[in-house]
Amino acid sequence: MILKPMVRNNICMNAHPEGCRTEVRLQVERVKAFCDRLTNVNKNVRGTPKPAHVLVIGCSTGYGLASRLVAAFGYGADTVGFSYEKEPIDTKPATPGWYFNQEFDALAAKTGLFAQTFSDIDAFSHAAKDKAIEIARNQGFQYDL
Repeated sequence: MILKPMVRNNICMNAHPEGCRTEVRLQVERVKAFCDRLTNVNKNVRGTPKPAHVLVIGCSTGYGLASRLVAAFGYGADTVGFSYEKEPIDTKPATPGWYFNQEFDALAAKTGLFAQTFSDIDAFSHAAKDKAIEIARNQGFQYDL
């Protein structure tokens, strides 16, 4: 599929898959660099009590993605995330959050972190709550954050 920018009132309405992946990679590098810089000036972010298992509702963009990136790549926490995103189809690309979630999961797996993302469940539904509880029970942990 050839992607052409769809811009309405100065807002881009579609997402480029590789651009989204690159943005997540850059954000991960920023998180790592920031945590290293804090460690070097005796503000040991990695020495403070850290979350081990994090549940993020609305994990695909904005504050949710930022929180998940810091928890995983700054503190080494296992993460479970919920968001509602559309997958790509033959004629349309996916939503940006779908690509962000895919890249986050790939980078977490490469780093050896547990990360599970659900992009097809309404984050505030009972199904999402049940799924979050089921994962915690199956993995044998409680959410810290």
